[in-house]
Amino acid sequence: MSDIPLTPEQRLFATEHHDLVYAFLNSKHLSETEFYDVIIFGYLDAVCDFLARKDLQRYSFSTIAWRDMSRCLSNYYRDQHRQKRTATVISIHVPRYDDGLPLEETIESPDELMRQLETRLLLHDLAGHVSRQQMDMVRLRGSGYSDRDIARKHNVSMDQVRKLLNEVRLTLKALCYE
Repeated sequence: MSDIPLTPEQRLFATEHHDLVYAFLNSKHLSETEFYDVIIFGYLDAVCDFLARKDLQRYSFSTIAWRDMSRCLSNYYRDQHRQKRTATVISIHVPRYDDGLPLEETIESPDELMRQLETRLLLHDLAGHVSRQQMDMVRLRGSGYSDRDIARKHNVSMDQVRKLLNEVRLTLKALCYE
């Protein structure tokens, strides 16, 4: 259906034959509330085609409308059964197979020693890219000190602490994405 509104003639014709929509829904045992929006576009296509094409006027309008509404209904059912709408949902908490384990039980839990080693290696790598003052600020921040505490300890302003720590963040980010 195009975005072009119906002409006054098409609107009048559509209004006069609108009972065909309900007849179609009833004959297919379809809920009006659920399927009216599905087939109405086929009906309106039929109105436009029937009035625009003289070759279609040798058939009754109900035949053309029925065909177009059936096409819309068929397209709707086809779209509802596409793979993207019927994809299998997999949960990490439920076993995939009857005799299997849930995915969450097959994934290694984080090892605290390995995490500490990774943190130390990352800090060691970081130390080669930033100043001693910045590394000291990182260690203080890691120990729970605030910007104000770090500024007092280093005799600099809080803005300077924020600037230096921001530079460290950018450097660390670059290291992580290398």
